[in-house]
Amino acid sequence: MPRPTVVVTRPAGQSRQLTEALQAAGLDVLGFPLLAIGPAADDAPLRAALARLADFALVVFVSPNAIQYALDALAAVQGNAVAQWPPGVPVAVVGPASVTALAERGIAAPDHRVIAPAGADGNGANGAAGEEPRFDSEALWAQLEPAALNGRAVLIVRGNGGRDWLGDRLREAGADVTAVEAYQRTLPEPGIMQWQAVRDGLSPGGAPQAWLLTSSEAVRNLETLARQNLSPQELATLKQVQCIAPHARIAEQAEALGFARILRAAPGDAGLLAACKQWADAYAGPVPASAAVPAAPPAPPPVQPPAMTNRVERVTQETTSSSTTIPPAATASAAPAPSFAAPRRNAALWALVAVLVLATAGGFWWLQQRVDHLTEELARRQQSNDALVQETRVLSRNAQDTVKELQAKVGALDGQVGETRDKQAALEQVYQDLMRNRDDWEIAEIQQLLTNAGQQLQLTGNVQVALAALQSADARLARTDKPQYNLLRRALARDIARMKAVPDTDLTGAAIKLDEAINQIDALPLLSSERMLERTEAEDRKDANRGAAKGARDAAAPAAGGIGAWFGRVWGFMREEMAQVIRIRKVEDTEALLLSGDQGWFLRENVKLRLLNARLALLSRNEPVFRNDLSAAQAMIGRYFDTRSRRVQTVLTLLKQAQAGAVTVQLPTMAESLGALRALKKE
Repeated sequence: MPRPTVVVTRPAGQSRQLTEALQAAGLDVLGFPLLAIGPAADDAPLRAALARLADFALVVFVSPNAIQYALDALAAVQGNAVAQWPPGVPVAVVGPASVTALAERGIAAPDHRVIAPAGADGNGANGAAGEEPRFDSEALWAQLEPAALNGRAVLIVRGNGGRDWLGDRLREAGADVTAVEAYQRTLPEPGIMQWQAVRDGLSPGGAPQAWLLTSSEAVRNLETLARQNLSPQELATLKQVQCIAPHARIAEQAEALGFARILRAAPGDAGLLAACKQWADAYAGPVPASAAVPAAPPAPPPVQPPAMTNRVERVTQETTSSSTTIPPAATASAAPAPSFAAPRRNAALWALVAVLVLATAGGFWWLQQRVDHLTEELARRQQSNDALVQETRVLSRNAQDTVKELQAKVGALDGQVGETRDKQAALEQVYQDLMRNRDDWEIAEIQQLLTNAGQQLQLTGNVQVALAALQSADARLARTDKPQYNLLRRALARDIARMKAVPDTDLTGAAIKLDEAINQIDALPLLSSERMLERTEAEDRKDANRGAAKGARDAAAPAAGGIGAWFGRVWGFMREEMAQVIRIRKVEDTEALLLSGDQGWFLRENVKLRLLNARLALLSRNEPVFRNDLSAAQAMIGRYFDTRSRRVQTVLTLLKQAQAGAVTVQLPTMAESLGALRALKKE
């Protein structure tokens, strides 16, 4: 009968003591890890929490793995080879393995306070009488004092995933709970030889297997790996093998996944070992000490040939007892036959016994040789595994040292990474600004063009500039020829039509005429001026008088003599000179003749101010102000200046032309085009 095999599913490197105990109990052991334990992907939260370890009123470790990785990180934070735990910070764990792990790191009573379920330290029983011991979050919660943790900080060091039952209870009690990951559990990939050993155990006639399931996650991983690597028949057979679980929650998880045979074990390696022995005894029965070496069959006793008389008597008795109807003659003739058949039967019997003894001895010898060979192979593999474990530990320490160095370098590069990130963000913003597509730039330029033209239209009334801007924008949109610009082009077309319908007004020409009139104000003659006539006017009158006198003399020449002609010429000359000295004019406004020199200067300045105001009103299209100021200036010129002077008449003509050219026109706006442009940009 093949020996039972116990499949240990703990993570690699964490089942050595249990494996040795099972082998010492006479059980074969197959290592089949269903969990892989490694450092957390990001240990920055763990290091940050350990850096302020003294701020916590309680630190809870959920497993020995959490203790190992957390204390290694604490040693790195402290810069020591061995982590130094603050004496004033209590530690809480959930099982005896965690208590042992803390003790190996120097964290134990009386220097430190370690809180664990009753019996975890081996000094008491866990639970009430008759109950199996419990080492879980519920049992640890029974040992805590929630009231003392109200409003205080509590640190829970755990792996990725898992239950948060204890954290929820602490939060309900008012504690400020911080949970950090010290390690991570991943799904391992068993080797080909391990799967082959499992398939051999699941095949008919194979060695019976018992699976040690020590966590709910291991149960789920087993179901996942089995579906991926086993056939449906092998999977069904696997779910019928014996499973041993140290906790009710693990057993419930296994039952939920379809595993039919679940055996509950006490917590700890001792409980698992006892459950494995119980299963092995139930399967094969206890092996007695005398069965270790099978005893040889007893030697047959020496056969003494009996006397002839006795043989005859025995045969006779047998024959007579078997049948009483045989005649005496037949009896007498048959009596000698047994004397020859009995030795042959005894010889055949002893030959058969000898063959059986030899076959049994040969089979036992072959079986013993096979067991010895398997034992040697197992010892060799165990030694190889031990060497691999030692090498793995060395590599793990080297890897941890390398990781610590890399973490230090990463910490030094964090600042540079932050600066690089900021620079990258700035460069991305610049890149986005530079990579704006052509359409965005086109729309932005058209908007700027129309905005400037609209402002100039409102300020100066320059319709031609606005019309040119609208036509330029429409031409640029026509070159792109895109459907999304159709609404905008329609709005531009309507604004262009309105601009073309505006009548032409020569505001610039009117303004120029006002400027020329303003420049001539200082040279206009006043009615009160001492210079009564301008030179050109006096010369014209003098020429006219001379012409008249000459005509009179020519007419009187035939009638008069020489003396009369001479007196006539003298009289004409004197009258002409007197006309230049004396001038008679009718003036209706006497105030115009009473202006002094200073008043005349102020009068000219007031006229120029009126004309300047009229010019500003013209440019700003304020027609009432323009016409009022222009009329006031014309009235002042007609009242105080000599209107018979050509300069005055020229200025009045310029003012009348400016007034006629300033026609009031209602200017259109570009609101429709600008609105369509804004709507296009929002899309």
